[in-house]
Amino acid sequence: MQTISFPANAAASPVHHGVHELLENALEQAFLIANTNGEILFATRKTRAILRAFFAQVPDDLIPNEIRTWLVKGDTNRPLVIHHPKKGEIEICKFSLSPSENLSLLRIEHRLVRQGPKALLTLGLTAREAEVLFWITEGKTNPEIAVILDTSPGTVKKHAANLYAKLGVPTRTSAARCALSILLADA
Repeated sequence: MQTISFPANAAASPVHHGVHELLENALEQAFLIANTNGEILFATRKTRAILRAFFAQVPDDLIPNEIRTWLVKGDTNRPLVIHHPKKGEIEICKFSLSPSENLSLLRIEHRLVRQGPKALLTLGLTAREAEVLFWITEGKTNPEIAVILDTSPGTVKKHAANLYAKLGVPTRTSAARCALSILLADA
């Protein structure tokens, strides 16, 4: 674990506030600096949005207890992964900022959980038609889908024709467009 020296008087600098604000808004990744008391000393805008989504009840200036417990007592050599059934998951990695381990830099990565074919059942399709449509949205051909689903290309073609009729669309591309509107909205 690499240690980065962090000057204690950095907050007193007159430029500090401007740099702090610039970094909060400019960094595209989700980073935060926290101490072992659970106080957030710095967080990017993306970090604050992720924390609000996953931990709505926690004040903006504190890290959630689950993360603090991991920081203080957990195995920080391995990332902490927190799952949410609808919002996906976050993976948190820790980097020490001080030799005493009082300050930590956390990088948070948010990943959406893909519902896959199950989300397409809302279109009124059978489970198999939903699977065929899902693989169509992934750019697979009928023979490729047949291999994936362990069936014949003719069966895939028949499922595709049935789902086109149910969706009221004439082509594979328009069916994929319908599916993507569900899959992307779901994410």
